[in-house]
Amino acid sequence: MSSIREARAHFRAARDWHAAGHRVAWLTLVDVKGSAYRRPGAKMVMASNGRMQGTLSGGCLEGDLYLHAEKAWENGTPSLHQYDLTEDEMWGLGIGCKGQVTIWIEPMNPTDPFWQAFGQALETDAPLVWGGELPQGLRYFGRPTEGWTLSGDGEWGVTPEALMGQGAIGRQETRWWDVMRPPERLIVAGAGHDAKPVVALAYQAGFDVVVLDPREHVNTDRDFPHAEHWLKSASDLTPDMVRESFWVIMNHHQRRDEETLKLASQSQPKFLGVLGPRARTEEMLAKTGVDGASLPLHSPVGLDLGAESPEEVAVSIVGELIAARQGRTGGSLNGRERIHA
Repeated sequence: MSSIREARAHFRAARDWHAAGHRVAWLTLVDVKGSAYRRPGAKMVMASNGRMQGTLSGGCLEGDLYLHAEKAWENGTPSLHQYDLTEDEMWGLGIGCKGQVTIWIEPMNPTDPFWQAFGQALETDAPLVWGGELPQGLRYFGRPTEGWTLSGDGEWGVTPEALMGQGAIGRQETRWWDVMRPPERLIVAGAGHDAKPVVALAYQAGFDVVVLDPREHVNTDRDFPHAEHWLKSASDLTPDMVRESFWVIMNHHQRRDEETLKLASQSQPKFLGVLGPRARTEEMLAKTGVDGASLPLHSPVGLDLGAESPEEVAVSIVGELIAARQGRTGGSLNGRERIHA
């Protein structure tokens, strides 16, 4: 699974570079065996003026990939490239990742009808299946309610819904697909100074953030430029906005915290974090009648990092948010044979 937000940003960059007269290429990591910096579905774009956006290897392969992108521009043909990062003698780089990766390079013309339609689809926050025949052939993307958009003549005898049900990344013979999903939504209740680094870091970690606080003088786009919405009342939260969202409650105001805790508990939250001592949370649960045992409650919220400053606390909180999003516990990697399960 990959992020629509990442793909959207890459497409916009490629479109702008192409409009400025540069050739562009779309690169996708389609397979990983062993350890690698990124997982399948990761994407980046390159332009003939040397510009790049995104990364597939942390920087160790991008230079070589650019040479292959130049060949793709010259012959107009997509290609697959495999790298065995265990071969230190070949690379001479002392690369930390000891896996094998396969990368798909496509020369792209953002004004082509298929690529134009793909770019428009990326502007909508709804799950999208995207892929094609490797390395050359039919290209496709689609959603369950819309069916397939194809790059040319051909058929795809399975529905987008069926592919989504098979997992985030898949392959049938030469056909490969990736399910791209919109970012998870995080509702931060509280617009205090310590919420600012939480919102900024959560945005960088791929969350769409809503700030909920009745104080108009602090809950603004100036104070929280990375937020998606700045809401002053719980009545401003739509059902779609709150359902299955992540929550961090940090009002530093017990009555508002209690109101938010009750609201969040009714929204099928994926994560419900409460700042402050556990005893305070237990008191709020008792006053509101909320059953904490039935919720994905994290109190105190955050990983045990010994954090003290607002910035350190933000790392602790967002670290736990990422772990929950990925279905991990957030423990140390020390001693593990593999980073990615």
